[in-house]
Amino acid sequence: MRRALNLFLRFVAITVLGVAVIGLISSQVIPEVSEVGEAVSFTPRSSIKLPKLPEGSTILDPAGNPVGTLRGTENRIVVPLGDMSQELIDTVLAVEDADFYEHEGVSARSVLRAIKANSASGDVEQGGSTITQQLVKLNLVGNEQTIQRKLKEASLAVQLEDQLCGEGATKKQCKDIILQQYLNQIYLGQGAYGMEAASRTYFDKPASEINYAEAAVLASLIRNPTNYDPITNPELAKSRRKIALGRMEAVGLIDEPGIDFIDALPLPTQAYGRTAARDSSSLSYVERKIRDELLQAEWLAPTLEQRRYLIFNGGLRITSTIDSRAQAIAEAAAADNPIASSDPQTAVALTAVEPSTGAVRAIVGEVDINGTPIEIGDPVRGARSGDGGFSSGSAFKPFTLVAALEQGYTIRDTVAGDPAPTKMKKLWGVTPLSRSYPKDCPTKGQQALSSHLKSSNNCAFMRIQSAVGYDAVRDTAIELGIDPGPLDPNHVRPPCFTIGCDALVTPLDMAGAYATIENDGRRNPVHFVEKVTDRDGEVLFEFEPPNEQVIRPESSHQAIQAMEGVITGGTCTRCRLPGGRPAAGKTGTVEVGGNANTGVWFVGFTPEISTSVWIGDPLDQTTGLRSNPQGGRTAGVVWQRFMAEYLEGAPVVDFPDAPNVKGGKKLPDGWGGTSRSSDEDDED
Repeated sequence: MRRALNLFLRFVAITVLGVAVIGLISSQVIPEVSEVGEAVSFTPRSSIKLPKLPEGSTILDPAGNPVGTLRGTENRIVVPLGDMSQELIDTVLAVEDADFYEHEGVSARSVLRAIKANSASGDVEQGGSTITQQLVKLNLVGNEQTIQRKLKEASLAVQLEDQLCGEGATKKQCKDIILQQYLNQIYLGQGAYGMEAASRTYFDKPASEINYAEAAVLASLIRNPTNYDPITNPELAKSRRKIALGRMEAVGLIDEPGIDFIDALPLPTQAYGRTAARDSSSLSYVERKIRDELLQAEWLAPTLEQRRYLIFNGGLRITSTIDSRAQAIAEAAAADNPIASSDPQTAVALTAVEPSTGAVRAIVGEVDINGTPIEIGDPVRGARSGDGGFSSGSAFKPFTLVAALEQGYTIRDTVAGDPAPTKMKKLWGVTPLSRSYPKDCPTKGQQALSSHLKSSNNCAFMRIQSAVGYDAVRDTAIELGIDPGPLDPNHVRPPCFTIGCDALVTPLDMAGAYATIENDGRRNPVHFVEKVTDRDGEVLFEFEPPNEQVIRPESSHQAIQAMEGVITGGTCTRCRLPGGRPAAGKTGTVEVGGNANTGVWFVGFTPEISTSVWIGDPLDQTTGLRSNPQGGRTAGVVWQRFMAEYLEGAPVVDFPDAPNVKGGKKLPDGWGGTSRSSDEDDED
């Protein structure tokens, strides 16, 4: 430490002279000179630690390819020194600290050189601070323009190098630590912090590919990233680059013809990539989903604010469940909206969930309306303000079927499919009494539950709900994965709940709930985050499917068999997949008064993937669509396109065999309860 003290005292004398000269050049009065004796101190610190830099988190797809970012107010990508080109490193050293690998933290030679250069130019053209001093200023002492601060900065710079080099590292190793931190920390304009982010911002390439000409621009930005911004101030930037080129020539990096060549090159004229995310509107739909999931992850940090900081500034590497190929197929399928020509205000939402894990492999859930991204079915802009989601229509019927199976009924048992008797219509307030209610009751008389599902008989399923109980139907939907909040939020308990009345759902929940049916009745939470590691590579989280058994496997297998009938000979024969691949699902159509349809569904699955498709107007669920669509002819077509391409080339996998069940038992025909005083019904 004695050598460090002697070096510091030598530096003090030259610094005082330098500050005085530079101050005179700048026509500034420096009263602090009289306080130099008080300012000169060298009180050793027990330890000086360089902080971890705020760094945005990187989102990767399952194959490890970067697909997104979550950045806070600082757009920074921390990389090791070895991932920066030698041309970039040498240029920064030439411009900022040519003696960096020789001095001990402060450099009397740098101060003298700055005095000479500034005297010759008549301006403060160069500073005398070493890179170590600049790093100390950034992290420990601030940038107050006083001699006291300058001397404190020098003292800490000497101590920092003494400590780092005294921990068993060679001088080259400890210098590399300082240089790496510096090059990753400095602000370089256009929202870019550090050389990697700046290289991508100004030149659309990583720092490892920067040449001397590009390095001269980046090094020029260090002193004043706002004034020397080549995009906003090209003339000033060009003059500053010329100064940098002169320093590069002085240390032998380039010659005079090289200066002329680089000086003639154009400066960057645009910023590439995306700047820091200051609000959610700058995030993509998938990035917001990942952010929201991590904000709830208590394993990441105990408080919401700590989690938020780590997500945007912790340099996490987040492996998403989103499969890039599946996502591209989903976006293409959703873009081919079958009713867009007649109803241009409509949009397609599509979600694909892996049943065995709950991983979301693809999702299309946002539409741009007049420049504003609207999440389809979000809690604010859903079918009913504040509720979230859309009426499920008859896509809810499999949940009612499963509720019956869980109570011991089988898909071969029967229930009447006839319209409601007059006494029930009076009870429900149906007028006029002569009207057939409910509508869409095609299979009259006693029919098997599977037959009623295949033909989507509203009368039969309202009877099934009556037989097993409203609570059983609602509870079963929740067990399978439907959010309970929007399910009958006003506690009406409608008899038509099973066909979508007051059953508001999202495409994400529907894909997840159907996935539970496919997965032998074992539920895995739908999720977007597969794995998270910190910036040092330590695994913080890795998803393990809980496979929670929520319904009996026998109920699951029977339901699958009944839902296969919807595709093989029911309301969505258009949904058949190539090669005889087995698939199961259910259509849904949402109707308001006057036979006007407002939205359509198809939700279905194979053993590999469960996919939901909704088509409608995201902002209006009260006005009928001009095309008056049906689920099988529209949503089913989009579903089939996605599934066929997604599964192309994959081996055909069969569903598990359904148990050989007996039928013949009749469900009770005891319709009861109260309904909304309305003739609105949601049909298939």
